[in-house]
Amino acid sequence: MTPHVTLKLRGFGELETASEDWLAEQVRRDVRRLPPRVDLVRQGEGTGPLHVLIEGWAVRYKTLEDGRRQILSVLIPGDIFDINGHLARSMDHSIATLTPTRVAQLDDDFLDIARAHHSDLEKLLWCDMHVSSAIQRERSTSLGQRTARERMAHILCELFLRQRSVGLATGQRCSFHLTQTELAEALGMTPVYVNRTLQDLRREGVIQLEQKCLTVLDLPRLEATALFDAGYLKICEADGAAGSHKENAHAF
Repeated sequence: MTPHVTLKLRGFGELETASEDWLAEQVRRDVRRLPPRVDLVRQGEGTGPLHVLIEGWAVRYKTLEDGRRQILSVLIPGDIFDINGHLARSMDHSIATLTPTRVAQLDDDFLDIARAHHSDLEKLLWCDMHVSSAIQRERSTSLGQRTARERMAHILCELFLRQRSVGLATGQRCSFHLTQTELAEALGMTPVYVNRTLQDLRREGVIQLEQKCLTVLDLPRLEATALFDAGYLKICEADGAAGSHKENAHAF
């Protein structure tokens, strides 16, 4: 079975067979199983090795001193984290599992080997980092400018399309493991308003959300509601994102 991370990287450009085989071997080498709702890394602790999420969902989050939590992003199978983590002295955020997960820990020299022997893979990793940053910028835009309804529609679109790109959506359906409280923490809304907004989208025949499954009944309408432009999820060499990877290789 093709790893989700391989499917994701192929979406950015060509991946040679030798690089794909080497990546698959690395992802299988050191796999940890984690229960739901435990921290993989904690804010303030030292940075760790590069990881790939193989199975399950996780979130990045920050916690204030009074216990309030802001979910920064949602991690799904195929996501790589944190590709630049080794540059920091300590983690400025935490990563926690939402579901039972399997996580691959990559060797310390993974990026060095990719750079030296798999330049096509290095280029796609650079694209992936750009997309991760673009997702974060969209989340900031949502919190600052989109209405609550637009924010909700936007995160539903994004999570559906991200899962579809790695083979985790079937037709109009995909997994959805965020509770209403977690949606509130991600979108800057109250749980009550999250519930009301979801009910509105259900009543209008745009989505169904039940038993940890999201069904997008009308994707064009959901995208229109969100003012959604999927271009930020499709950064690739043709767009110029990877063309300058050699100049920026030190970022790895």
